[in-house]
Amino acid sequence: MLWPLVYYLFGIFGFILLYEYYQRNIAKQKALLDFLRSLDTFPQGPLAISNKKPFEKIKQEIASYFYFQRLHVIFGVDFSASNEWQGLKTFNGQSLHTTQPKNINPYQKAISQLGLIFEEIFPCKIKYSSFGFGDENTKDYSFFPVVASGEEFDSHQKILDAYLKQTEHVNLSGPTEYTPIIQKLISQGTLSPRDFTMLVIITDELKVSSENKTLVKSLRTLANLPNVCLLVIGVGDGPWGKLSYEEHHIREEVFARIDKKKMPKESAQSKIFYDNFHFVSHNNFLVKQDKLDTENYFGRAVLRKLPTQLKQAYRHDEHRTKPQD
Repeated sequence: MLWPLVYYLFGIFGFILLYEYYQRNIAKQKALLDFLRSLDTFPQGPLAISNKKPFEKIKQEIASYFYFQRLHVIFGVDFSASNEWQGLKTFNGQSLHTTQPKNINPYQKAISQLGLIFEEIFPCKIKYSSFGFGDENTKDYSFFPVVASGEEFDSHQKILDAYLKQTEHVNLSGPTEYTPIIQKLISQGTLSPRDFTMLVIITDELKVSSENKTLVKSLRTLANLPNVCLLVIGVGDGPWGKLSYEEHHIREEVFARIDKKKMPKESAQSKIFYDNFHFVSHNNFLVKQDKLDTENYFGRAVLRKLPTQLKQAYRHDEHRTKPQD
C-alpha cells in the first residue's frame, strides 16, 4: 500500500528538481539575452581614431611584410532565409538580397568597398572567386560557386556582376553554417602555400559560437596556417553587439586549448599560431556620410590584425621572396 505513496513522493521531488533546473537555465538565458541586447544600445557614430593605428600605417605595414606571390580573395555569400527580414530596419524592410538598378543592397556595398580596399593596399596580383551557402540546395552542409564553373576573376566588379545574375535564381533557405566554406579556405591555404588566401564571409547572422566544436576545430587549424585569413562581415539588422562578445569567447576557446600534438600533419607547419580570424559589423561604418572616410574606417577595422600576422609569417619563413610588381 505504501508503494503508490513512495512513487508519488518521488514524482513530486523529481518535478521540483526539474523545475528548479529549468528556472535557473531560463534565468541564465534571459541574463545573457539582456546583456547582448545592451551591447546594441551603444551609439554607432563615427569611431574615435586618436588611440588607434592610422589606416595609412596599416597600409604601409602590409606593403612591407606581404611577401606572397598573389592574394586570393574568396567571397562567401549567405543565402539563408533570414535575409528576407534582416533588412527591416537597415534596408527599408526589403530582403537584403533585393537587387534594383538604383538601390545597392548591403551585399553589393560590402563587396564593392572591400574590393576597392584590397586593390588599393595589396602589392600583388589579386584573384577573386565567390561561393554561396545557406540556399535551398546547400543548406548548412555545403556551398556552391556563384559562377557555375567556380572560376577566378581579376576584378571584384566581375564578382559583383556574377552575384547579381546568381541572386535572381537562388532560393533562400538555411540554416546558416560557416564550417564547410571555412574548410575550403583551409584546403586552399594548404595547397597554395606561396599564395595568401582570404575568405570574406558576408552574412546577416552571426552563426558562430564557442559551443560549436566543429567550427572551433576548424579555427584551430586556421590558427596554424600563416597564409590564410578569415573575415566575417555582418550586414543587416543584427543584433551585432553579440559579434564582439562571441569573437572574444571563440578566441579564448581556440587559443586556450590549442594542442600542437593533435594538429593534422598537413597543417602543423610551425610552432607559431596566428590570430587570423576577425568579425566586423558593416553597419558601424554606414553612419558616416563621406565615402572616403567610410572606406578608410572600414578598411582599418577589417585589416587591423593583418600586419601582425604578416610580420609573424615573414620572420618565420626562411624561403620568403618578395612578389613581382
